[in-house]
Amino acid sequence: MSSAFLADVPPRPQAASGAFLAALAIAQVGAFLSFMPLLTILAPLKAAAIDPDNKAWILAQVGFWGALVAGGANILAGALSDSTRSRFGRRRPWLIIGATGTAASCFVIMRADATPELVGGVLLFQLCLNLLFGPLVALLADQVPPAQRGRAAAFIGLAPPAGAMTGALLVGVALPQDSVRYAVIAGLLVAATIPVLLLARETPTGPGVFRLARPRQAAKLRPFRLTRDFAVAWLSRLLVQAAITIVSLFTLFNIQDRGAPPGGLAPEALLGLLVIGSSLVQVAASLAGGFLSDHLRRRKAFVLAAGLLVAAAAILLAFSADWRLMAGAFAVFGAGYGLFTAVDAALITEVLPSAHDAGRDLGLSNLANTLPQMFAPLLGAVLLQTYSGYAWLYLAAGVAAAAGGLLILAIRRAR
Repeated sequence: MSSAFLADVPPRPQAASGAFLAALAIAQVGAFLSFMPLLTILAPLKAAAIDPDNKAWILAQVGFWGALVAGGANILAGALSDSTRSRFGRRRPWLIIGATGTAASCFVIMRADATPELVGGVLLFQLCLNLLFGPLVALLADQVPPAQRGRAAAFIGLAPPAGAMTGALLVGVALPQDSVRYAVIAGLLVAATIPVLLLARETPTGPGVFRLARPRQAAKLRPFRLTRDFAVAWLSRLLVQAAITIVSLFTLFNIQDRGAPPGGLAPEALLGLLVIGSSLVQVAASLAGGFLSDHLRRRKAFVLAAGLLVAAAAILLAFSADWRLMAGAFAVFGAGYGLFTAVDAALITEVLPSAHDAGRDLGLSNLANTLPQMFAPLLGAVLLQTYSGYAWLYLAAGVAAAAGGLLILAIRRAR
């Protein structure tokens, strides 16, 4: 291969421009704008419309199989993009494939009117979204130097609250028609991906438009080597994300079954307002956590605080579905979620086993995000069949979040 193509020698990241950081954050917002409403509102509404009496079990199937595909697709997308040979770089072709496929899958879900169709649509959605998301996350390690990663992760950390807030406003409040809901989130996802496609400074890795490395070239990638700190960071993320998933996934059902929305609000409208309020807190916490962690050159204390805040919110939700208590709990939840998404993303890049295979290794780290989407719906479906099921479900989430926050103290390579 010509020396002009440097795929086998990852360059040392130069300082990232503000425009690129903004584009990276906007693309992440687009991804979460499609994902968060699907997780918290659209899939639960579809499950309830298909079979109101078995909605929890339908949602469990959607969550389990969707997360299984998401985990595998994220690792695959990262590894494939690591070995992609293109004059447009390693990541850019997969961003295009993932964005267009995800937009198309939204319409498949929209038309589902039975459990197999809903599950199939979500499988396609998770496959395509992770073909986009895996390479998108890898750009943080590729193109942002360590000294900027806290602030970069802070801007990227705006994606979950901005996506959740915009999605809740559009899907839960402003757009009552299903066809319009799905069309808007699909269109916004595609539009949000365009800036990062234009601004990413990707080194050409081959002369053609797109191909994968030949087997002997791909073999040059080092085999995965599990390190202690990476394992600790992975398990910590798994536990905190399990708590976040439970709170996100079951709050609509909690309001439907235990709550009394004020002023005759529909349950999804109340959830939309709670998510908007929580997201505003999350934005502030994400920015503050990312910039402070860079300034102090410390990450672990912020992840610990995030886990404890998420735990406190889950415990509050365990005791009552009164909308006032839920509003307070969601504010605390937003603070913890914002700190976690910003600082944990920066921390994980500092304990990667291999700088060369960042796409693959970040895909493996993303399993800690997707596995909770597999077992949390199953846990919820079981506990909701028992007396005080919601209380036990949220208490379990609180224990997981606290344990995940405390576990991060065992990391040695990062402060």
